Amino acid sequence: MRIVVTGASGQLGAYLLEELARCGRHTVLAWSRAATGLRIGAELLPVELTDAAALAHALAMAQPDVILHAAAMSTADAVIRDKARAWAVNVEATRNLADWCGAHRRKLVFTSTDLVFDGTRGWYREDDQPHPLLEYARTKAAAEPLVLQVPGGLVARISLLFGPSKCGRDSFFDRACTALRAGKPQAFFDDEFRTPLDYRTAARSLIRLAEVNASSIVHVAGAERVSRFELMRRVAQAMGLDLGLIQANKRSDANFAEPRPEDVSLESSRLIELLPDLDRSSIKEAVCLFQD
Repeated sequence: MRIVVTGASGQLGAYLLEELARCGRHTVLAWSRAATGLRIGAELLPVELTDAAALAHALAMAQPDVILHAAAMSTADAVIRDKARAWAVNVEATRNLADWCGAHRRKLVFTSTDLVFDGTRGWYREDDQPHPLLEYARTKAAAEPLVLQVPGGLVARISLLFGPSKCGRDSFFDRACTALRAGKPQAFFDDEFRTPLDYRTAARSLIRLAEVNASSIVHVAGAERVSRFELMRRVAQAMGLDLGLIQANKRSDANFAEPRPEDVSLESSRLIELLPDLDRSSIKEAVCLFQD
């Protein structure tokens, strides 16, 4: 298949390129907003997704069978600072991709987020109604129905991702691990719960979902419900770092522009039904694999 990866220069995009290169089954076209050059075996092509004419031209040239749509404006603060651009990137660009896929009978896999839920109870299923608290999550919730209107359109709601960066820009995970290795105490929320998944498994899941006859909504998440505090304790333990450096704090200790949901853990049995041979490593196992 010919697969376009949007957001190919991002954290998840880099893992998608790596896994696609590893499996070697597809022709990969890597799109980025502005970055160019060779990235993990693929040539980055700058495509401004918010420019409808430029996007239409790029699609006509690429003629993908599948679009893995990982591009997004995803930093909560950045979204708040420029809501208009966030909606243009996260919603309107997705609308144009969905329209093209619908008109040409191509598959669209859209990366949404666990944050579409308000976090009042956790273990959300695919048929639970979104109620986002964050503006970023509101853009994702608004884009989901656009994708679901496409025959074969698939919304992959992804939980908190972790792992070392492969895109050349440090992630929160990288910065936290660097500080811990240097012996600097780090505080993490013990009252915010997710079902974290490592980047590599997330990328493999998305590629497999693009290959099989899957549509509608699928939760792509790990099997363990943990707080950020417990996540980093398990990471530190797997890395042989000093657990005493991992400190707990509360969401109320931080000054956020928007309320943060307490528990957006995802129930992901549908993912396992669709991909029964998918290996979802535990947090500790995934960290050990990073270091091999």
